[in-house]
Amino acid sequence: MSQYLSLHQDPEGLVNRYLADPRPDLKDLIMVQYAGLVERVARKFSGIEAYEDLVQVGFIGLLNALTKFDPEAGVRFNTYAMYLVAGEIKHYLRDRSQTIRHPAWLQELRHRVNKAVSAYRSESGKAPTEREVADILGVSESAVREVFQTQEMLKVASLDAATQNDDDGTTEVDRLDSADFCPEQLSVEDRVVLEHAMRQLRDLEREVLVLFHFDSMSQTEIAARMGISCNYVSHILRQSLAKLRKILTTEEAKDRLLRRQAEDVDYDIIDADTSAYTESYFRARLEEELHRASADDSSVALIIIRFDGLEGMKKFYGSQSVIDFLADAAELLKDSVRRLDVVGRFGETGFGVILPLTGHNVGLVKQRLLTKAANWTMGRLGPNGGIAVQVAEASAPRDGRTGAELLAAAEVPPSSKSKIAA
Repeated sequence: MSQYLSLHQDPEGLVNRYLADPRPDLKDLIMVQYAGLVERVARKFSGIEAYEDLVQVGFIGLLNALTKFDPEAGVRFNTYAMYLVAGEIKHYLRDRSQTIRHPAWLQELRHRVNKAVSAYRSESGKAPTEREVADILGVSESAVREVFQTQEMLKVASLDAATQNDDDGTTEVDRLDSADFCPEQLSVEDRVVLEHAMRQLRDLEREVLVLFHFDSMSQTEIAARMGISCNYVSHILRQSLAKLRKILTTEEAKDRLLRRQAEDVDYDIIDADTSAYTESYFRARLEEELHRASADDSSVALIIIRFDGLEGMKKFYGSQSVIDFLADAAELLKDSVRRLDVVGRFGETGFGVILPLTGHNVGLVKQRLLTKAANWTMGRLGPNGGIAVQVAEASAPRDGRTGAELLAAAEVPPSSKSKIAA
């Protein structure tokens, strides 16, 4: 039927359509599109339980992912669903796990061997040999050897329990995730994004992440291999994961914003360094909002924020520190305004904010942004950071009806600007 979508539709697009209109036919198509993902995840755990049962459980996880997914959280549905499917299968395996039934003779012999070993160790301070245990119990050495050989095989460990002799809390589930599961589950697109993000880390951070998440080494093993302390390994993991999370979140934000824009534009929309809109797009968008306001007789306000003194930061810390500063400043501004407001780059060290449907109260918004930006700057750099925050505002139709007029109105003499030095 014509109302049904083609199976060749973009899976992410299908999810977005379902979230906007949760129709049963859309849900069925999503189940078909992501069946391969469920099967790949289930295949990683096959052999523990029947593969077909794991697939059915995996589809429950997929349905849960579809119910709980938030497209504004900055995570692709493919990634989100993968972990919920795996989690559902793990919970199923935990519920189904049973203690291995030992033969009665083996249970009795193992109990006697363990008791003898414990007593010998208490008296002599060392572990006995197989021959010594056999002599104590009056059994053959081969019987004792069989007990020792099957001891580890018959031990049932919790998937959530930390492995013995690991001081980093690494669990068996973590090892499953990091060693055998995650790399193969990434799509080609996600692997390209991940590789690009990993290249932005330092060599040491990248090596530690690969050893921990892809080679399934514990923090203790990594420390021994690299000749550094466990605490330093833990610090590197936390730091590198935070960096990687920020890089991937920024890439996702760029991807989402780019998809929402018109396809035929002859300029970049997203600034690569800050994930805010580029100045070219910001100026074009200002004209669009002014045209819209003129048509329905509403108002538009404009705020310009500048950070002065970043040249000193660049000289002392390097150019990357300025890029990081501006990226964080863009996030601060986007979190401080409404979702319909537009935050874009303006000049080398500044940002502009377009506030549709805002007129006489733009002064209140300006003061709030000035206070937030100044407090944030002081918190990051300290009282001697030498960073000054300048904020100016203009609104239409009070200060002009075109973008050029509003921008000119916001370019007031420095003495007239609201300014706070951090």
